[in-house]
Amino acid sequence: MKLIFRLVAGSVLLGLVGCNILPAPQTDIVRYFTLSSPGTVQVTPDGTTVRPVQVAGYLRSREMAVRVAENEVVYLPEVRWAEPLADAITQLLRTRLSSAGGNGVVTVQVQRCELVRFQGNAVHFSATYSILAPGENAGPKRGGFTASPRTWDAKDYGALVGLIRDQVSELGDAIAAALPEKK
Repeated sequence: MKLIFRLVAGSVLLGLVGCNILPAPQTDIVRYFTLSSPGTVQVTPDGTTVRPVQVAGYLRSREMAVRVAENEVVYLPEVRWAEPLADAITQLLRTRLSSAGGNGVVTVQVQRCELVRFQGNAVHFSATYSILAPGENAGPKRGGFTASPRTWDAKDYGALVGLIRDQVSELGDAIAAALPEKK
């Protein structure tokens, strides 16, 4: 009888201790960002075509890339892109260039799109692009782009994303200015 009592008491004690082993649930601190707000794109039938944007390999992560030294990048696990960065940039450029009034096929490759902590929280964005005008045999028109300098105040990641969006819009303006006129 004592043995049965000890087994039951031991089981009850283990059950009570087991309830305290699991940690309390934690709130999710991950924040997801998009470069643009939801909307519709006005596509012109014979307008500019923007091919899917290519980004440097280190920018393909959903976690935001932050450069902490000349050759070192870290990723912020609590700050993520809600969609692939290449898709977001493509969408912004298509929206901007759909109303540009030019003509051609645009290809963009993004080399930098990052916060640079070791340079005082500078925000860097650079890309190359090419524009192939319909019916031209001379080959594509090529250009390089570096966004105007911006600095993040290190307070709100939403503001940082806004600075990056402004830089992508600046790229769109540069490409729109280089587009050949519709014939």
